[in-house]
Formats: sequence, structure tokens, C-alpha cells
Amino acid sequence: MKPVNLNQLLFHPKSTCLSFYVGPRTGLDHEAELEVFLKDMESQLLLQHKVPVAKLLERLKPNIKKIIHCHPDKSHGFFLAEDLQGYINLDQKVEPYCIIGQTFHVRPLMEDLFINPEYILVNISLYDIKIYRGDFQHLEIMQQYEFDQLPKGFFGNNSARLYAPQYMGLIPFKTILALKTIAQKLMDMILYHSLPVIVTGLEELKTIFLRYFEHSFGVISHIHEDFYEKTCVEIVERCKNFRHIVMDYYSAQFKERLKRMVKAKRIISDLEGIIKATYSGKVVHLVLPTEKKLWGRIDPSTGEYSIHKRVNKKNSMDILNELAEEVMRQGGKIQILGPHFFPQDAHVLAILRG
Repeated sequence: MKPVNLNQLLFHPKSTCLSFYVGPRTGLDHEAELEVFLKDMESQLLLQHKVPVAKLLERLKPNIKKIIHCHPDKSHGFFLAEDLQGYINLDQKVEPYCIIGQTFHVRPLMEDLFINPEYILVNISLYDIKIYRGDFQHLEIMQQYEFDQLPKGFFGNNSARLYAPQYMGLIPFKTILALKTIAQKLMDMILYHSLPVIVTGLEELKTIFLRYFEHSFGVISHIHEDFYEKTCVEIVERCKNFRHIVMDYYSAQFKERLKRMVKAKRIISDLEGIIKATYSGKVVHLVLPTEKKLWGRIDPSTGEYSIHKRVNKKNSMDILNELAEEVMRQGGKIQILGPHFFPQDAHVLAILRG
């Protein structure tokens, strides 16, 4: 089995598909529970006369167990069809469940991918400024600026005198000029206007940098970290501690956009209307609640739907998953927000094309 990506799953030709998810290993009994879970899936496949996929699952059991053992702290999604067998590691915790259908079930992947926002990180050390761009899975250095080292022993009692003009000489003028220039360059970047900027590093240098950056939009500067000697992998792990701060930034931005869309009458919350709009290519942005599943059936041509109070393994589908897949196939965007963003009785929101 090989790692697969979301596009491979979304555009896979319709055929018998098994999608199943397992959470991180939580104890010694995990092995026994996994074995029972796999046997139950195999039984369901045989009951539904999906014999080729059932045989495939039986053959791939050792591979599946090996993948889980290699990453015991992660959740996993597995996807089996006669012409595709793959997996994806997930950072978020998921409950074990499986879906047998004509397409792959990718809703948990969406939550893992779309609750993983981008940001710019500016780290100011004694020796340089590094500018990173990334998310909570990958990070890369965009630019690096080196400047003169500050005098030894500077960060002591002298640091309190930094802000008096007569003591400005404690920091080399070249360093101050570099901080000002880089702050201006970053503000001029088109990308900057759509991404939050996290400023970390030595407090005294951060303060000077933020003098020239303080009126900028979306700056997170109260995090006390210095990543000078850290690798990108180490920084990503540390950044996960303030993931919620970045998420709050994005949620606030999207909430403002929703208000504008309501005024322009481009947002709808009626499920039947959203189904019609989705399959006619009118939805540019679909907003889903975290972790919610809506089991039932839909008719793409009429927009009619039925909600199943009990999941029918043969006939039920996750309606929200079907809508999200269709929007992404058409090039639309997905946004995942907490339940409190949704009007009462609204399962999903859609922003229509202008």
C-alpha cells in the first residue's frame, strides 16, 4: 500500500470502494480491537457481495497493521478498491468507522486538511531574521537576512535603556535598518495580506521590528519562542501549541466575510437549495461544521433529500461528505468551522458565485 492524496480519491472512477478510519493506538488491547474491526468489515463486504474487495482486505491486513504500528500516535485513513489501495496519515483523532460505497469517503481528510491553515512565521535571532511559510504539517524558509551580531552581554540591565535615543547605539544601526527594511518588505508582500504573521525571537529585537510592523493586519506577537537553532520539523511541532491562535484569526476573518455575503444575498443555508446549487456548479465556498455527519440520501437533480435517524449500511450516505466532494471536484473551496457559527437548524452553509 502507498500513500495517496485527496485528488486521487476524489477523481477515482466509480466502483466498489471501502474507506475506513482508525484512531491512534491507545493501549495493549488496541491490537485485538483492530482485528475485530477488520473482521467486521470483511463480513460486511461479503454480506453485500463485494467479494473482490473482501479478498483484497484479507490480503492487505498485514500491511495495514504495519502502517498503524509505524505511526502509533496518528490516526489513519485506508482506501481500498480493485485498482487503488492506499492510506493517509491524519493528525486529528478519529473514531473507527468504515463506509462501503461507489466512491471513497473523504470527510475526515477534509477536516484534517482544512483545519490546517497557512501562516507566515518571522523569527528574529541575535544573528538573523528568517521568514517561513507553512502550516501545521509542513514549513519552509522563504527568506533569510543576516545582520551584525549584537554586543556580548547586551541582554542584561542595558536592555531596559534600549528605548532612550541616546542609547540606540547599543544595537548596531545596520541591524535596526535591517529590521525596518524587512518589516516594510513583508508588509508589501501580496501574500501577507491573506495570511496571519507570527513574530517570534528575542524580545528586544521583536520590539524594534514591531515598531515598523505594528499597524499591520493579522500579527500574532505575544508568543515567547526563539527558533534560531531549530529545524523546520522541530518548529512545526512547537507551532502546534499555538494552532488555536491561528485558527481564531481565520475564524474571525471568515465570520466577517460571511456577514458581507449575507448582505449581498450570496449565502444560503437551506439544505435543498444547497444540494441543487452544488450539483449545478453554483457553489464557490461550502462551509461545514466540525465532526458533524448527516446520514441520508439525496437526489442531485431535484435537491430532495431524506435524513436517516439510523444508519443503513447499504443505503445511507454522509450528505455533507457528498456535497463537499462535489464542490471540490468543481474547483470550489471548503471551510470547516465550529458549530456556533451556524444558524439554528442549519447543517451547512454555501456561498454562491457572484
